[in-house]
Amino acid sequence: MDVDSEPLVIGPDEVIDDHPCTDIGLYTADRGLLAYMLQDVRALARLWVDGTADVVPYEPIIWWVHGLKRRLVPCDLDRLVDGLDLEVVGFFGSRRLASEGGLGSEADPIDDLDAQLTAEFRNHPGIASYSTIEMHDGFWANLVLHSAPSDAEGWRGSGVHKGAVRMSPTLYRDVRIHNGRLPGGVGSSDEVVLHQTKYWDYGPVPNGEPTWTAVRQW
Repeated sequence: MDVDSEPLVIGPDEVIDDHPCTDIGLYTADRGLLAYMLQDVRALARLWVDGTADVVPYEPIIWWVHGLKRRLVPCDLDRLVDGLDLEVVGFFGSRRLASEGGLGSEADPIDDLDAQLTAEFRNHPGIASYSTIEMHDGFWANLVLHSAPSDAEGWRGSGVHKGAVRMSPTLYRDVRIHNGRLPGGVGSSDEVVLHQTKYWDYGPVPNGEPTWTAVRQW
């Protein structure tokens, strides 16, 4: 995401009172949800390696759990299972309600935006897989596995991603983006190791205040 000012650097245990997105408890919950989504990717990779699942690159796999939508887009299957480390990006956003000036569920653009992002993946071969999970209250989380840190630069420069960034203040009260690494790729039993989290707080109403940003090294 693009911001005009340098983010505030905060410590591993520091919580900023006026910005609840920095609550350390959210970090613990986010790690758990990333591990949950990673299990879906690992299961799909095993099925593909065993030849028991017909997996088509860039073809979204969509299913529902307790009425909530899940999507997994396998992109580079060979890269997923080659045993090399993978870079990790985890996205978490706190949705605005209609009463807060957000778009609300009647005109929710998240699903369409996710489909646009998925269609863009063919232009970014460094992406190995992309997972999306819908949670309660219209919250969504994303897990991206990709080959190298440099992949993120090209992805941030895409038109679709820039459009998503422009929509963020209307869609979200705040956003957390975690960066890390998965040692040994999805074929390993290792956990995701997160090394940095960036925060964007858009204020109580859309575009009502300047964006507050911070970065935390773990």
